[in-house]
Amino acid sequence: MDLDAKISVVLTAWQRPQLLEEQVERILEQSVRPQEIVLWYNAPPRKLFFFERKQMVEFRNSKYVKKIICDFNFGVIPRFTLAACLEGDYVCIFDDDTMPGERWFENCLHYVDDKKVMCGTIGLRYLSVSGQRVETETPRMGWEGMNEQFEYVDLVGHSWFFRREWAPFFWDAEPICRDFGEDIHFCAMLANHGIKVGCPPHPEGDRSLWGSVKGELGIDKVAISSQDRSKDYARCVQHVLNNGYVPVLQRGESR
Repeated sequence: MDLDAKISVVLTAWQRPQLLEEQVERILEQSVRPQEIVLWYNAPPRKLFFFERKQMVEFRNSKYVKKIICDFNFGVIPRFTLAACLEGDYVCIFDDDTMPGERWFENCLHYVDDKKVMCGTIGLRYLSVSGQRVETETPRMGWEGMNEQFEYVDLVGHSWFFRREWAPFFWDAEPICRDFGEDIHFCAMLANHGIKVGCPPHPEGDRSLWGSVKGELGIDKVAISSQDRSKDYARCVQHVLNNGYVPVLQRGESR
């Protein structure tokens, strides 16, 4: 593991600007400190515009953050496209509800090259897709299941740690959906290049290794999970399966 690894971070801000200062602080406290942090600011709907615009520019530790401030919501995909333009050898993209433990980057660096894998904070393994329903293993790997060992999964979310050179693979094919399922799509595109996805250990006794130490933030009223996107979820998963993706459990591979 290279403790001098060059890591670029991509953050997004939309409906949870109140979490930004803590998130940046936790990233700056990583045992392997990133060389750059880029904030992609998607303007929120008017009804949720409850903060001053200057908050996005003048927040604590803002001097360490490069900012792309938009007056339009470009959605979830641009952050993955931006990754290819950054300076680091590795990129970590975070959802705006994800608060990493101080050794999260260190944890990912143990596996990303050795296993040729994209690491994530939460991990799902597909069991079946039937109609508009996707069944997955429970609990999920990561901060929810507190897996003691590295686990291969079909889908990682909440944060994505990968080699920057893999970023262009996102556009090997057009995503079936432009406002949902970007993680499902990227994981499937990486698989076409022999790159797997997995969830590093999240031991119950050492939260410093966790990808998010405040998982409860992701279940507030603005969370995508609070909306019924089951049809979109099933559609995205079925699409990658129809195009040749073979789930981890069918491959007989989990560790």
